[in-house]
Amino acid sequence: MKNIIAFVFFITTFLVGLNVEAQNAGQFPRLRERIAQAKLREIKASLQLDEATFNRFRPIYTRYEQEVTSIDFRKMGRLMKVDADSLSTSEADELIVNQLSAAKQLVQIREKYYHEFRKVIAPQQIIKLYQTEAELRKKVMQELKRRFNR
Repeated sequence: MKNIIAFVFFITTFLVGLNVEAQNAGQFPRLRERIAQAKLREIKASLQLDEATFNRFRPIYTRYEQEVTSIDFRKMGRLMKVDADSLSTSEADELIVNQLSAAKQLVQIREKYYHEFRKVIAPQQIIKLYQTEAELRKKVMQELKRRFNR
């Protein structure tokens, strides 16, 4: 079961990283649905949501997740991997502005959905939600490293 969840989250990160959602919206709808369901199951268990609360939470989280996946996170990650000395001033400036833009988008989405989530779950559960998402991303990255460092 752990391997299945790890694989599902590997695929999720891969799709988000490539921004496939925005580029190829019609491809792999069943896979995307299975990934979303697995992620929701993990979140439901982590937040210890009863069925009624989960049914109110799910559509809000689905909208939140769609907005988050629309952000091009490559803008954020590239900043930490680039050799700063190899960039021109304009390239460095553009890289920083792009990273700031993506970070602002994420903050705006979280602020917007905090109020939505707050109508359904407690602030402590919202913190657990963000922690669970971070933990899942970490697991996915570990799985990616494991698979590609063979």
